[in-house]
Amino acid sequence: MAEILAVIPAMVDDELSNRNLREIKGRSLVEIAIRQATNSELITNIVLNSNSERILAEAEGYDVITYDRPDRFAQRDRFMEMDRLLMWQIEQLKADNHDIDVVVLLYPTSPLRTIEIIDKTIEKVVDEDYDSALTLYEDTRYLWKKDGVKVTPVNYDPQKRAPSQLEDWNQWVENKAVYAVEETTLLQMGSRLGNNIGSVEMPQYRSFDIRTQVDFELVRFIAEVDGVSW
Repeated sequence: MAEILAVIPAMVDDELSNRNLREIKGRSLVEIAIRQATNSELITNIVLNSNSERILAEAEGYDVITYDRPDRFAQRDRFMEMDRLLMWQIEQLKADNHDIDVVVLLYPTSPLRTIEIIDKTIEKVVDEDYDSALTLYEDTRYLWKKDGVKVTPVNYDPQKRAPSQLEDWNQWVENKAVYAVEETTLLQMGSRLGNNIGSVEMPQYRSFDIRTQVDFELVRFIAEVDGVSW
């Protein structure tokens, strides 16, 4: 059976104070991610890595491997930071005799993904001919670019405007909910996304990546209204 490893990265940062430890329905975002990975039918091992002992303590009571994150991966201004962290994590696990086939990245800041979505994304790599996969949502907005005081449309012609849902340019947005990648692709390319990428669609209202207090309040409201449980 393939070893499918879920990696949950959760550093302390100042983007939103203690955001990975903020609670929704009595569970921290880190614990929610752990429970989602635990309840997946395909994930075989789970790793939580962090630069915080308080965050690592969230794994207590679960079958989760914990790693202290090196200081060099505690910044936000480095090129391909998360991909390099994943590669470091795989190297540590291989040194501990883990033979990993697929790596699944689950950010704690995307708690509204479902177990079904996690497993569908993994299946794109395990059962279909993709070396990696990610979750997306459809976006039908008219986009503009601003250069100084000048603004120009990016994806449509204002003189040939059609209803947005009828346009042929509707784009798909990477929502950071689930990534899956072959271990060999990750190590060879240095990227969580390879050359043959599959995708799984998610509804936009479940595609929040919590970065602000407004994001957090909206996710908490959706979880209550939609009856989300973990």
